Amino acid sequence: MATSGTYSFSPEIAEIVDEAFERCGIDPASLTQRHTRSARRSMDLLFSEWANKGPHLWAIDQQIFTVTQGTEIYETPVGTIGILEMALRVDSIDTEINPMTRDEYLSTPNKSTQGFVSRYWFERINPDTSITYPLGTPRIHLWNVPDNSTDQIVYYRMRQIQDSGAASNTLDIPHRWQEAIAAGLAKKLAVKFAPDRIGPLTGEANSRFNEAKSEDRESAPTTFRVKYGVGVR
Repeated sequence: MATSGTYSFSPEIAEIVDEAFERCGIDPASLTQRHTRSARRSMDLLFSEWANKGPHLWAIDQQIFTVTQGTEIYETPVGTIGILEMALRVDSIDTEINPMTRDEYLSTPNKSTQGFVSRYWFERINPDTSITYPLGTPRIHLWNVPDNSTDQIVYYRMRQIQDSGAASNTLDIPHRWQEAIAAGLAKKLAVKFAPDRIGPLTGEANSRFNEAKSEDRESAPTTFRVKYGVGVR
């Protein structure tokens, strides 16, 4: 027997919505516009829930920017949730930069001292109220403040899963998470439209999420390192 030879399964949002309602015992033919709006809202809320269970490998990307001498604060791209690792790149050589807490940053006596960048504070809530993105985009505070405009900051960030959007869109999730999204959406829809199925659908959603999450990891040995100090220029 011949196989398809393709690897293109990526259902549109409308198909996932139909699948989720079928799991709730609701015929997709009976769905109204209200049902579809509710389903897309529940899907985006599910992604918000998953953000608290991250990081997810497919929602991690690398960001690079060139520093500016005397500039301490740098905005992160829209959708940034957290920073996983950061390094200072000088003449193609990377040196790890260690994070600090808000309290540590506050207790730093001279925040304008220029020199070799060795620490950073990730300010998750941006106080700039002129930014329209919810609560503003997070910011990076560097210390020491860069003493040149040639070095680069390289970091990996955890970003939001993209919004669902139009029913004809496909989702910002990899193939192995398709079952988890269908099961998770069915659980949320059951709360509103099929309360008699909340129990089994919740158990199914948790199992499918845990299965996907257990494989959402890098297969490399763990290395423990002791840090004795920071670099000097």
